Amino acid sequence: MKWYYYLHTNGDLIGKNPIVVDNDGSYFDSPFVKAHWLIDTEARDDGWKLLLEATALGADITHIKELATKWGATFEDSIEMLKHCEPTELMQQGLSCFIKQVLGLDEEEYWKRVESNWENATLKSGG
Repeated sequence: MKWYYYLHTNGDLIGKNPIVVDNDGSYFDSPFVKAHWLIDTEARDDGWKLLLEATALGADITHIKELATKWGATFEDSIEMLKHCEPTELMQQGLSCFIKQVLGLDEEEYWKRVESNWENATLKSGG
C-alpha cells in the first residue's frame, strides 16, 4: 500500500493518504516540511529508508519506535536490510541513532552481533 510521510520541522513524522497528496502538486511546499517520502508500506527497503532517514533528520524517536514495532524493524530484520539494501547517506547517518535509541544496543555490540549472525540470516522474499 502506498503512503506518504513527511517530517515536520517540529520533529513530528506524519502519514498522509496519497488521495489527499496526489491531488495537490504543492502539498509539501511548506517551510514546515523538512522532508517527505512516498513509500510502499509492504516494501521492507522503503520502510527502512523512511525510518533511518527520518531519524537522521531529527524525527521524534517515539514515533520512529512505534513505526519500527509496527513494521517489524528488529535487529534481525536490520541484518536483512543490510544484506540487500543500498543505503543512502542519510540512512547511514540514521542507523547509528536507530541502533542506540530504538534497538537499545551499543553500536560496537550491534556490529559484533551483526557479524556473528550474518551467515544465519536469509533474505526475505518481497524486498
